[in-house]
Amino acid sequence: MADGKINPKEYDFFLRGGTVLDRKGVVKPPQDWITDQAWDNVTELEKMLPETFTGLPAAVSLNFKEWQHWFSSDKPMPEDAQLPGEWETKCEDLLKKMIVLRCFRPDRVCFAIRHYVTVGMKSSDFI
Repeated sequence: MADGKINPKEYDFFLRGGTVLDRKGVVKPPQDWITDQAWDNVTELEKMLPETFTGLPAAVSLNFKEWQHWFSSDKPMPEDAQLPGEWETKCEDLLKKMIVLRCFRPDRVCFAIRHYVTVGMKSSDFI
């Protein structure tokens, strides 16, 4: 972070996620695989980091079959599965992909962190 390689806002969201205090205006897709907490994270992600994540809730709602396939994969980790649609390109680095993963699959985050550190240690920029 001191070298400017990690966006502090992204890192903060990755650690804390997003919390919706008032769900009156929140319209969650009627998909049972998307938990309320996951949808809270997705909608707050769009608000907190609009430069990258604008349109993510709409993309999930409109392409729920692709997202469900990604979600249901045994390995929906950044190193193993591409994000649906344009999101693989929009999330050009591992931290952004890990943020999306954190929204939907917090159970897989530890594996993604391990991969992130491994890739970083292999990179000459890590030192």
